[in-house]
Amino acid sequence: MKISIIGAGNMGGAIARGLAASQFVPAADICVTRRDASRLADFSALGMTVTTDNAAAAASADVMIVAVKPWMAEAVCRSLAPSVRKGTLVASVVAGLSTAKLAEYLGGECPIFRVMPNTGASVGESMSFVSAANSTPEQNAVVLDIFGKIGSAMLIEEHLMGAATALSGCGIAYALRYIRASVEAGVELGFKADVAAAIVAQTVKGAAELILRNGSNPEAEIDKVTTPGGWTIKGLNALEHAGFSSAVIKGIIASSK
Repeated sequence: MKISIIGAGNMGGAIARGLAASQFVPAADICVTRRDASRLADFSALGMTVTTDNAAAAASADVMIVAVKPWMAEAVCRSLAPSVRKGTLVASVVAGLSTAKLAEYLGGECPIFRVMPNTGASVGESMSFVSAANSTPEQNAVVLDIFGKIGSAMLIEEHLMGAATALSGCGIAYALRYIRASVEAGVELGFKADVAAAIVAQTVKGAAELILRNGSNPEAEIDKVTTPGGWTIKGLNALEHAGFSSAVIKGIIASSK
């Protein structure tokens, strides 16, 4: 399977590195493009095929992933339309680009997928959402498998993409902001910054694994570490008095609009 990634910027590059690391396909079967050839050296060093020729990359692809900036999407996709082979699976990770618009720009009948991953893709820990149009269940499975190699992938209805973006695409930044704030608190309490960062990152990772592995409600896991009159409940109440939960909810809802 030949996979071409049109636009090896932050997200396209993260997907390429994640796929290469997963060994889902040989690195040589991953083709990445970028206008600036000097920015492709890192991908070449990993054994990937690199080019500045988007059309050539599209023509060789069994799966084409469009990862350009939103303002470039229409021009790039229209320019690619003559090169996309019938049956090529086309996935877009362009923010806000609907399957209907992508199909219009490409002007064909190829299977279309709108995908929203996050930058965890580069370490194999993305949460990717996939919406499909003009595709079969088997083709859906192929795209879910590809994005499942860089984390977890979920097929959702397209009208939920905005909510998914807020929860996961933007949400990774919110989680990182929590980590940063906790590290700053750790430094104030006497830890060196790198030690505090390692402690907090592992703590957040452990909290996430409790939910993923146990399938439990977060509040049930919180109850396990909150003893009457203990430190944890005092800290949680202080966070709530400062509006912690409300701020998180407001931030996520703001991101979905």
